[in-house]
Order: sequence, then structure tokens, then C-alpha cells
Amino acid sequence: MNNNISIETQIRSLVRLLADLQEGTLQVPPFQRDFVWTRDDIKELFESIKNNYPIGSLLIWKPKSDYHWNNLKSVGGFKLPKVASQQVFLLDGYQRLSSLFGCLTNAKKVNLEIDESINRETLYDLYFDLEEETFVYLRNIPKYYQVPVYILMSTSDFRQYSRKYIEPYSEDGRLDEYLDRADAFSRTLIDYKLAVIEISGADLSDAVNIFSRVNSKGTDISYDYMVNALSYSPDFNFSVEIDNLKEHLSLYHFEGITRNNLFRCYQSAFDDKMYFDQSDIEKLAIRQDFKETVRDTTPYILKAVSFLHNELNVLEYKLLPYNIQLIFIMKFFSKLRNPNKQQILELKRWFWVTTYSNYFTIYSLSNQRKAFQHFLKFLNGEVTDSVYTDNSSVPFRTLPFPKVISLSAVRSKALILFELQILRERLKRDSTTYGLALNKLVPRLPSSPENIIPTYATKNSRSFNLDCIPSNSPEEISYNYSHLVPLKNQYEDINDCLKKRKELLIEGERNFVEGLDIEYSITNA
Repeated sequence: MNNNISIETQIRSLVRLLADLQEGTLQVPPFQRDFVWTRDDIKELFESIKNNYPIGSLLIWKPKSDYHWNNLKSVGGFKLPKVASQQVFLLDGYQRLSSLFGCLTNAKKVNLEIDESINRETLYDLYFDLEEETFVYLRNIPKYYQVPVYILMSTSDFRQYSRKYIEPYSEDGRLDEYLDRADAFSRTLIDYKLAVIEISGADLSDAVNIFSRVNSKGTDISYDYMVNALSYSPDFNFSVEIDNLKEHLSLYHFEGITRNNLFRCYQSAFDDKMYFDQSDIEKLAIRQDFKETVRDTTPYILKAVSFLHNELNVLEYKLLPYNIQLIFIMKFFSKLRNPNKQQILELKRWFWVTTYSNYFTIYSLSNQRKAFQHFLKFLNGEVTDSVYTDNSSVPFRTLPFPKVISLSAVRSKALILFELQILRERLKRDSTTYGLALNKLVPRLPSSPENIIPTYATKNSRSFNLDCIPSNSPEEISYNYSHLVPLKNQYEDINDCLKKRKELLIEGERNFVEGLDIEYSITNA
């Protein structure tokens, strides 16, 4: 990190921060994520301020060099004016400050352009109910005791509003009580202060690195937004390219994969390196071949996902054992435009070995980079074995047979993928399906491997039910055989059925894994 960076914590009033936004001296960079807060989030924020609770610090950035961005974020539904003075950008706190600016700014009194892409009335027309002392969004004409919150930012504005809309209609003797409540909240707003952390002397990469460590919600900035801020042109928007890619990935139920994982695929397309962070992101964005390489790489990402889905039964992105596997497979198809049958078989073997061996967990980042370089040698025809090992005398070993099935555990995913492979081979069907279904054999029992039946979720799919098929019918034999479930005449009761199914799973999985030269583990040694 840059040694010339300085970090200073200040206390600033809410009034001053809102004025900085209105004047354009505080801006929001284009790599910030979009505004995603809901009405409930905004109401909770105002409840915290009403009670004088802290709402978290803000992080602002004074860059060491100017960034001439034309696509700065709007704030609170307003487009902020651009000024020629020292640039200051909001890194953390956009959701909060945008909510406050949108609700507390009187659109009729400021000379700001409205962002027509945002429905200001839906999000920012917040009222303070003086009777209930709550914040509300109205469906109908406001009652006289319901006041727009922006009115309370100015005592003179509130006096005028009160004379016109409150005092003439207050007939229940509660006028003074209402005015006192309005005055109390108005003073809270005007006096409210926030902690502001100011970073000076940092470049873009440094600023985002700091943000990722201190942001209040634990939400990383998407790397593509950072690159987009530096590479934006009228005919190319990197973030839109990723938006379009995710839309195409929905065909394979991969639209939920994170933008940063897709970014790393693009990042690795520019050279033969493996990246784990936003290293060299500014250099990447200003490359002359940036646009061309991005557009050339997109088809290979799609081809990699199609291969995972159709050939390896990764029916949705949550079933992908390691995100990094997508980068390797993308590289495979970008290097080998027309791979032969043997190369495809070796790619499948690589996938199963890296999945079952817990490969990308047991290996350090340094070894993962070596594994990537070794994989590239395989693609270049320099070696025949695609799998890197740091010690050929020590065989890979599986983790123990899982106790429960969870899509957050690589070992569970490996077993699900194995079962789906058996299902596909025995049913002789392709996986052009509608996704993954995890059905329970016995709904009341836990999600143990023997009780979970992975299958294809198609339009005509049904839950697996042992009682729905006549005993020992041809359909039962085919259906149970395909799902590694014993036939009805092979078990005494449901517990015996589950026990025998577990034995079938372990036997089948052991044979498959040992065929990959991996030691099979049932329990912890």
C-alpha cells in the first residue's frame, strides 16, 4: 500500500454533509454499487436518528490524482453538480447518505437535476407522523399531523408549513404536543453528527482495498465497477457486459455467480496468471486491447459454464465446488478451441480430482498459482497430466463421508455431483433441465446423505416417494436403481432402507474415487 496515505477521523454535522452533496463538493464514484435500500431500511435509519443512535461512520476519499468520470452516481434521486475544486468521493455510506439526502432535500428549493431513472416519490417521500412519532410512507393525502421530513430541516420552513397545514386543522387540543414533537426531531436532525474517516493520497486500488476492510455492511465493491470507472466510453461499458453475461448464464442457473468471480475470469484472460484480488486493476482498465479481449472472452466463459452444466451436472452455480474451477475451464476452452475427446476426458478427470481431493482448500495461494501454470502446460501440450501435485509420493485423500448434505460444503457437493452422474448414466438423459432438486426420502428426518435424493428439477419432476411406485414393478426397479435406493423387497423398514442406501452410496463413491487414484475416507482417521 502507498506509504503516503493519510487517514484522519473527523466529526461532521449531517447538515454540512448534505450541503456538500448539494454543492457537488462530495461525489459518489461510478464503481459504487447501485442504491439497493428499501423503504423499511430508510425508515429504520430515521428511527435511529430520532433516538440519537449512531448510524455508523462514513468513509470519504481525496485521491492523489484527478479522476475525470462522466458517469458519477446520483444521490437521493438527484444528479449532483460537478465542481472544479478538490475531488472528494464517498466510498462507504452511500446507502445511508443517499437515503438522507433524498428524504431531507426539498426538490422545489434546490437547483438540482432529477435522475429520471429513479422513482423519487416511491423511495424518498417520507413523512413524520406527529401523533404516533413514527415514519410513514403515505398512500393517501397526508393527515394534518403527518409532515414531510424535509420540512423539519428548516425552522422557518416548518413555521410556514405549520401555519398553513397544521394549526388550522388541529381541534383536539394536541397542537402544542405536536409542535413540541416536531421541534424536538428538527433539533435532532440539525444537531446530528457523524464520524467521517477521510483518506488522502490514495490511488483507486488503495482506496478500494481500504474500503473492503472497513465498510460497515461487509459489502465489497465489485471490481468491474472499478474498472468501468477507468475504462468507460460511450460504446463500451464493462459493467453492462457483465450484466449481459449474467443474463445468458441464467440458462444454466448460473446467474447468481458473483460479479467478482466473473471479473477474475476476464482478468486471467489478459495473460497467463491467476489473480485472487484487484491487483493491477488500473493497468488492466487502460489497456488498448481491453474492450476487444473482454468481448472475445465472454463466449469462453459461457462455454465453460455450459460444460459444467451439461457434462458435469453442475446444475446451478451453488453446486460448483470451487469458483476458481471456472477460471481453469474457461482457460481450457480459450486455449483449445476444438479439443479432442482425450482432452475433454482429461478435463473431466481434473474436475473430479480437484473436487474430491479438497484441492483448492489444502493448497496455498502460491501452490494454486503453480497449479494454474501446470494446467497451462497441459493446454500447451507440454505435459499429459493436468493435475499439479506438490508431492507425488503423497496421494490425494477425500474428506470423510458427510454427515449432512449442505450446498456450502465442497464434500457434500462432490457427493451430489457423483449421484447426478450415476443418475444421468443410468437414465441415459442429458442435463438440459430446469435445475437441481434435493428431495428427502423421509421428510421428518435430517438431511443426511442417505435421506437426500439429488435429481433433476424438470417441469414434470416429482418428489421422490418410495410409496408412489408399486412394489418390484419395472418402473420401481429402474427408478430406484437410478437413484441408488434399494428395492422394497431388500429392506425391512425405512431405517433399514436408509442404512442400505448409505452402503450403496459409499460403495459406489469409493469405486469412483479410487479410480481417480484418490484415497477414500469414510470417517476421520
